Amino acid sequence: MIQVDGSATHFDDDALRKGIRSNRFDYSPAGLFFIGDPGFPGSSGMYNQWRDISPRVGLAWDVTGDGRTSLRASVGTFYDFPNTGYQVGLATVAPWAGRTVVNDTNLDDPWAKYPGGDPFPLPFGKSVPRNVAFPPFSITTAMDYDSPNTTITHWNLALERQLGDFMVSASYLGNETSHLWGTQPLNHPVYIAGGSCTLNGVTYNPCSATGNIDRRRRFMLDKAIPLATAQAYGPVNKIETGGTASYNGLVLSVQRRTRGITTSANYTWSHCISDFFYNTANSGTGQNTWIDPNNRRFDRGNCDNFREDRRHVFNWTSVIPTPNFANPTLRALGSGWRLSTIFRALSGASMEVVSGVDRQLTGTLLQRVNQILPDVYGDKSVGNYFDPAAFAQPALGTLGNERKGSITGPGTWQFDAALTRTFQVREMQKLEFRAEAFNVTNSFRMNNPVNNLNSGTFGQVTSSMDPRIMQFALKYLF
Repeated sequence: MIQVDGSATHFDDDALRKGIRSNRFDYSPAGLFFIGDPGFPGSSGMYNQWRDISPRVGLAWDVTGDGRTSLRASVGTFYDFPNTGYQVGLATVAPWAGRTVVNDTNLDDPWAKYPGGDPFPLPFGKSVPRNVAFPPFSITTAMDYDSPNTTITHWNLALERQLGDFMVSASYLGNETSHLWGTQPLNHPVYIAGGSCTLNGVTYNPCSATGNIDRRRRFMLDKAIPLATAQAYGPVNKIETGGTASYNGLVLSVQRRTRGITTSANYTWSHCISDFFYNTANSGTGQNTWIDPNNRRFDRGNCDNFREDRRHVFNWTSVIPTPNFANPTLRALGSGWRLSTIFRALSGASMEVVSGVDRQLTGTLLQRVNQILPDVYGDKSVGNYFDPAAFAQPALGTLGNERKGSITGPGTWQFDAALTRTFQVREMQKLEFRAEAFNVTNSFRMNNPVNNLNSGTFGQVTSSMDPRIMQFALKYLF
């Protein structure tokens, strides 16, 4: 991605400690570099990856020689492009996205006490002047020049057999992801135990609180970094590319076609494991990072959130056409209809319980709790899915012991159906009628329970999936 407005940035921790500054701006802090600085790669902030070659190979073998049994296998390597949100993160830092804070103001004239008056509109991109001011404790996104693209290797092995009208198969599907992009906090707040303490000449009691997070950041406590430089940096989130993920699944399927009726069913037993992943480099507050800033693996577990780990999935589908009746009246009324049905059943998705409060006193989101009982479930009813007594808030400044994605939400199922028919109006004109129903039985299906331990409805199911929904359509083709 090319930052055509000239807003790409680069952070270098070693240059920060050596006091090396950018040539582009007069007041930029040491360690922060921009397009045009020595070594900066063009307008993208990263080198081109010319060696991303994607080999793929596959084979098919007629095992018995009669065309009824086949063995198929394939493997391939693919590269995923970085999410635009990551690249945008390189341009939403100072001086491109400075924060303007006004205290003790009157909304009738909010800029009356602000030095220089109304600062808007602010210059952006190439129009930002050399003497632009850098606000304190700004959010910064860090990224290595040679960051590799996420690499995914897919493979499968399938044995298929035709038995009369039936086709049965057993398949093994898998993939391995390397260079999974995550976000590592480089300038994280440090918890300081105890009561009163003095930080940079200011006394705090207690020493660690939500109100002095910026004063407890790693750079601020590092005596080797000048105070004026340290206080230019708030959250510094590095796009870290060492994460991995894996998926392995067994798929059993059967299909039958006879007299125009097609029926198929499949069952998948699988497991997905992943390191921390988030789809942007920073959320605007810089809080979506590793929970343990020194340990990526602390956030490794069963896939959840964007990548659901559902161990068991069953699907059954059928397509049933009505026969072509000989009687003209029956043919006009009953022939040409097609009924399609889909039934799906899934086991619960992996999830975890979050504290809902900042127990680490670091500002990091989605902090997990302590699991103190081996069985975390209540009676799995709407009002008591999780047992609140199975969890406890961690002590201040500590990490919870619960593993990511270690508990399971409620399973679900759904039955959908569609009825269609095409009427021939003229030789080149058709009228298509379609009626669809989702959740035909209008059954109650639970969503995941509230997983915020600090919530008054923790462990309860407060929402459900959609009720029965029906829709009808007419389509005229000519």
